[in-house]
Amino acid sequence: MAQYITMVITELGKILYAKSQTGKPLVYTKMGIGSGQVNGDPSNLTQLIQPIGYFPISSFAINGDTAQIKAVFENSNINQITFSCELGIFANDPDYGEILYAYANAGPNGDYIPPIIAGSYSREFQINVAVGNATSVTANILPTAYVTVSDFNAHVNNTNIHIPRSEFESAINNLQNQIDTIKATFPDSFSHNLFDDGLETIDDIALTNGYYNAAYSRLEV
Repeated sequence: MAQYITMVITELGKILYAKSQTGKPLVYTKMGIGSGQVNGDPSNLTQLIQPIGYFPISSFAINGDTAQIKAVFENSNINQITFSCELGIFANDPDYGEILYAYANAGPNGDYIPPIIAGSYSREFQINVAVGNATSVTANILPTAYVTVSDFNAHVNNTNIHIPRSEFESAINNLQNQIDTIKATFPDSFSHNLFDDGLETIDDIALTNGYYNAAYSRLEV
């Protein structure tokens, strides 16, 4: 597995970061990998040196002052064994458009990607990026983006957005008990008139509660 050095914020990324601290939106758009080697300061880069491919963000979350961003690369367009050592994340600048926001390079400690003819291959990348006091931080996630099993399980088991099955079943049982209690209160289920009076009319009855059902000649609650 590739051993990337510490990811750096590019010069354009620093400008966007400063804007985000004053209320401008910070929107992450995609990730990309490449095979280029860095000569000089990587923070001056505006694109990957030798791009291999770009892929959509699949998961995004804010944890304190850090954005946790995940994306999954597939080898569907790789036709020969390819060496990968560049990793970049892109973001949308409200003034410049899409920019290379942050960049890392593994140098000789990168990965070899097998060609698609050798079978399907995927690799999940997670990048943690500081967002400081930014108030509008989001990511573009396509409807067709992949979700990993770990992310799916974390979503399903999140009690802040989902009711646990045991709690749901308990609520259903309580509701059923209440319905049974109501039914027990009216054992005839209104199918027959329990009054001795035929109630064809209620001219001599002062109705203070309920409803007179003329069609069935009965009083109903």
